[in-house]
Formats: sequence, structure tokens, C-alpha cells
Amino acid sequence: MITFLNQVMQVSEAELELLYPILQYRKLKKQDFILKEGDVCRNVYFITEGFFRMYYVDHDGNEINYRFTGRNNFLVDFQSFLMQKPSHFYWQAMHDAEVLVLPYNDIHKLYASSQAWNNFGRLIAERVYLQLNERVEMLLFMTPEERYQHLLDTQPDLFNQVSQFHLSSYLGIKPESLSRLRKRLSKSRH
Repeated sequence: MITFLNQVMQVSEAELELLYPILQYRKLKKQDFILKEGDVCRNVYFITEGFFRMYYVDHDGNEINYRFTGRNNFLVDFQSFLMQKPSHFYWQAMHDAEVLVLPYNDIHKLYASSQAWNNFGRLIAERVYLQLNERVEMLLFMTPEERYQHLLDTQPDLFNQVSQFHLSSYLGIKPESLSRLRKRLSKSRH
């Protein structure tokens, strides 16, 4: 986590000393939930091991994948966390996982006690916003083929970590459409 923190901004040993007492450690098994629809997101999680999917259930009962994230990333439903209101999403471990937990109240105390941590929180919020905005723009402005190519270019590991079913849901297409798209693209490369 320290390596990641220093990629975002330089963190002094004194600032790290403020963080250590609030960090909690949690292990999850494959298929465990860190958040469910209707729960309030009361923590920010930093993934040290594992892989998660964020999804919601539509009016027809279909699970729609909204985001995937893995090791060395933060995990939070920002709207639920910031507003302390029930989430519309599920966060589920796709593999056994380990996370560091930063509780809501402790994060706010950390922000109040340190300008550096307050700045760090803003920088992480900006990153999460950009990730979520990229997802929205992908669905609004790209064709399914462009979305698929974008994922190949930006998240190639995703193809080895999630099933075709989950990938098609994330891309906003049916599994059979994803199969046809993959075949068409593989033929055009040869």
C-alpha cells in the first residue's frame, strides 16, 4: 500500500504514523460480499490481494457488472460513502481476497488532522471519478466493438480474470454477441 500511496503523492513517515492505527485487515473468500444493495458503505477498502466486481441487479433481475478492480486499488461506493445512504450496488470478491479497511469516521479524523491526508483523499476521489466517468462515456459514446477494443487496450488482464458472461454484462452486450464480436475481431487480425 505504501508504494501505491507514494505513486499518488509523497507520504512522510509522520503521515504514515497517523494512518497505521486506523487500518484494519480483512480476509474474504471467493464470492463473499464487501457491500450489498441496501447497505451503507461505511469503509474505504484497499485491495492487497484479490479481485472484485461491482454490479447491480436491474428490474428484470439481471446482474449488470459496472466495475472490476483488483490488487493495489481502492474499493468504495463513493455516493453511498459520502452521503452515508444505502448503496444500489454489490461488491463481490471474484477470488479469495485481502483488504485493508479504512472506516468512515477514522478517515474524516485523518483528513482533519493532516492537510496531506486531506489532499490525498481529494486525489483518490478524482481518480475514482475519472474511472467511473470513463465507464459511463464508454457506454454512451462507443460501439460494442470499440468498448471491447478499449478493454483490450486498457485492461487486458480482465479477459483472464472474468468469465465471458461477466465480461459481456460489463460491455453492455449479450454473451452470444460477445462471442460473435470476438470471432469477427480474431478473423480480421489474421
